[in-house]
Amino acid sequence: MAAEKIVSRHPLDNGLTLEFWDLSRHTAGDRWQVTLEARIAVPVRPDYLPPELQEKWQEVAEALGPEVCFTHQETRNFVDERQMPELLKEMEARLLQGMQRYASHPQFGPRFLRRRYQEHLERSRWWREE
Repeated sequence: MAAEKIVSRHPLDNGLTLEFWDLSRHTAGDRWQVTLEARIAVPVRPDYLPPELQEKWQEVAEALGPEVCFTHQETRNFVDERQMPELLKEMEARLLQGMQRYASHPQFGPRFLRRRYQEHLERSRWWREE
C-alpha cells in the first residue's frame, strides 16, 4: 500500500486549515484506486466550542481528545496510472470549491464539535444500557 501524501493546505477564514491527502493505492497492473481525502483538524478548546459547552470544555476534551478531525473522501476505481495526476487535480479543485465556503464558516468548528460530543454521549449511553 502506498503511503499517505499531503497534496495541499488551505488556510480557512475561521482559523482552521483544510488539507488534502492522497491515499491512492495500486490495485493491479497499471490500475489504481485513486482516493483524495479532505481533512480539517478542529482543536477542542473553549473558543471552538458552542456556547452551551464552553463551561464543560475540559469534560468535552476528555471525551474527544485534544482535537477532532473532520474528513471527507472521494474515490475513483480502476484508474489508469497515467491519468492519476490530472484526476487528483480535478478532484482537489472540485472538493475545494465545494468545501471551502462551508468549512470557512465561523460556526463550522463549534457545530462539528457539538455533533461529535453528542455522538460520544449517545455511544456512552448505549454501552451503559447493555
